[in-house]
Amino acid sequence: MSHSMIELRLLLEGGQSQSLDIAPDSPELARLFHVLGSRSASGAGSDEQFFQLPLDGGKESFSFSSTQLVAISTRPPVLIQFEQQDSAPPPAAQPLIEQIERPHHMVIDDFLGHYEHQDMLAYAMQQADAFDPGTVETGEQQARQNLAILEFAQAAHSRLICNRLLTWLPRILQSFGMAPFPVQQVESQLTASNDGHYYRAHLDADQDRDLRRALTCVYYFSKQPSQFSGGALRIYDAINDGGQRWQADSFQQCESVSNRMVIFPSDSFHELMPIRCPSGKFEDSRFAVTNWIWQQDQPDDALTHGWGHMHCASEPAGRMD
Repeated sequence: MSHSMIELRLLLEGGQSQSLDIAPDSPELARLFHVLGSRSASGAGSDEQFFQLPLDGGKESFSFSSTQLVAISTRPPVLIQFEQQDSAPPPAAQPLIEQIERPHHMVIDDFLGHYEHQDMLAYAMQQADAFDPGTVETGEQQARQNLAILEFAQAAHSRLICNRLLTWLPRILQSFGMAPFPVQQVESQLTASNDGHYYRAHLDADQDRDLRRALTCVYYFSKQPSQFSGGALRIYDAINDGGQRWQADSFQQCESVSNRMVIFPSDSFHELMPIRCPSGKFEDSRFAVTNWIWQQDQPDDALTHGWGHMHCASEPAGRMD
């Protein structure tokens, strides 16, 4: 099923039900909600309407009367509201449908080899004095509590992760259903999160700041066995209403397993949940390398990434080992 379709389940009188896929902008979807909403608002049945919905790509159809409709179930959730007027809306009024968008995310476990992972941890330990309190562009001090090396992109260890990511990029873009795009840069930051640290829900890219961050890629690593609890990554659903987006209450949660890479769109609402680290020791922290892949506006043949065997996020014509 396409990510743009809605899984619809209709419950009818007598215990009958029917499931089908329907486009979010389908007039029939709005009509179904209007019939059900009008009945709930008035406490009485609305004028009878006839529905005939296609099944199996149009090979079959499901027909029923609006008076038989008892409930509607959707996946992802669809929220509706009716236009409010001084008097009750006329029967022809259409509901405003707010669709909840669930961001796709990708998890790659064992992202680095064993010795690369151990070397990354040793590097973080050696740089303990280079970490500063994390900040946000808005300057809001309570939005984030952790430690960071903001210029981590200059380090060889950052380039290791960057090159590995770009080698994965064709497969990553395929997973997200995104067309290959030219990469402008890969921004990188190393963070350490200890007892009581958190990062409240936020976006890494939005229209107001005009950032060209396309994908956020977070690599987790820590001493094993881990000496902390919590610190999960929550990726929130978004409510889309006429082009306006805001954070929903529902979310997907990814645990910060060591040597795991989590990738999601940079315009997704996400949050670092509070961490509990009883020892408070720096070496017991949860470490993370956050990488932001920036999209170039126009293709540039001079741009290369990985070890120079790919141009502009496209696979070469020959076989790639």
